[in-house]
Amino acid sequence: MPIQEKGLKELLQEAANYYDEGNLKIAVEKLWDAFERLKTYYSPTLDKKKSVSKIITSMSNQKIPYEVLFEKEFLEITAIGNDFRIRHHETTKIDIEDSRHYDYFYKRCLSLISVSIQYLDGGGTT
Repeated sequence: MPIQEKGLKELLQEAANYYDEGNLKIAVEKLWDAFERLKTYYSPTLDKKKSVSKIITSMSNQKIPYEVLFEKEFLEITAIGNDFRIRHHETTKIDIEDSRHYDYFYKRCLSLISVSIQYLDGGGTT
């Protein structure tokens, strides 16, 4: 599915380019920027929290187990971005010293983003 939102598309392309070049640190940073951009997809009509809620509702097809699953995953990915030195570099953040962890973070975040995109603006099938 083509990505309609220009800023999100650009960030995902940048992340992919850095990943392909082997610069996993910057790839993960750009991907988390894309994730944050995704969360505001329905802004300014909806605030960030309601925008995420709308995405999750669409992804879950009104099935509670999937709503719980995707809500938890959005919270987990957000927590990873906040707790590890991905987007924030305060001394209290957890350093990522093993490049394989960057690879894991990249693939986990990309998985959620790529599925989410399929449901934006009512896309997807039941």
